[in-house]
Amino acid sequence: MLKFFRNIRKKLAAQNKVASYLRYAIGEIILVVIGILIALQVNNWNEERKFNQEGLRIKHELYLEFSDNRAVLKERIEALEKANNSVRSVLNFINKDREIIQKSNLDSLISSSLKYGNYNPSNSTILELIGSGKLNLIDDKSLKKNLYNWLQLLKDSDEDFKNQDQQATTFLIPYLSKRISIKNLNLYDKMNVTEKSQLFSSDYYDVFHDLELENLYQSKFFWNTIMINHYKDLDKLAVEIMNQAK
Repeated sequence: MLKFFRNIRKKLAAQNKVASYLRYAIGEIILVVIGILIALQVNNWNEERKFNQEGLRIKHELYLEFSDNRAVLKERIEALEKANNSVRSVLNFINKDREIIQKSNLDSLISSSLKYGNYNPSNSTILELIGSGKLNLIDDKSLKKNLYNWLQLLKDSDEDFKNQDQQATTFLIPYLSKRISIKNLNLYDKMNVTEKSQLFSSDYYDVFHDLELENLYQSKFFWNTIMINHYKDLDKLAVEIMNQAK
């Protein structure tokens, strides 16, 4: 097409037809401009298509990551609720009669009550998005806000774990180790212990009539409950993120 206009322009110039020459020259320029604009528009369409495809890929990766995170989180919640039920049972034995205390398997109960664990989900996709600046590829502002909320909730739950861990290792475990047999507890904790301690009579009466034990377990119950509530908040947020990433 450009060659066609060029030939006409040469012919008109040779014939000294200035007005016609200018019209064809302007037409050629317009045609070039239109071609450039079309090329730019096609390029913009391609870039937008790539942008949308990358956004969809990121959402898919987020969905898969949070699906795995929820599975682990569900296990953490169930384990912590089970442990907290044992904590409740320990508190229910406080100040009970000797007969009731002695006929109960308190070694197993206390061992179960001491279990707790932190939640460390995979956040590789979120951290990569933030670190690389690709978070802008997500056009859903609510989803982006929820991703930041997720990281903040994780930070809060980690603080809960640290408080729980400090309470257990600094106060509760040292208290129990001076008054009962840790070896007996390990019988129920997959520690390859096959027999009970011969140095402890398994008499828990005095321990369960001690105000300090009640206080320590009340504190443990408090932190367990806080952690469970935070984990459940995380689970709700994970569900919302997965729905937004579909």
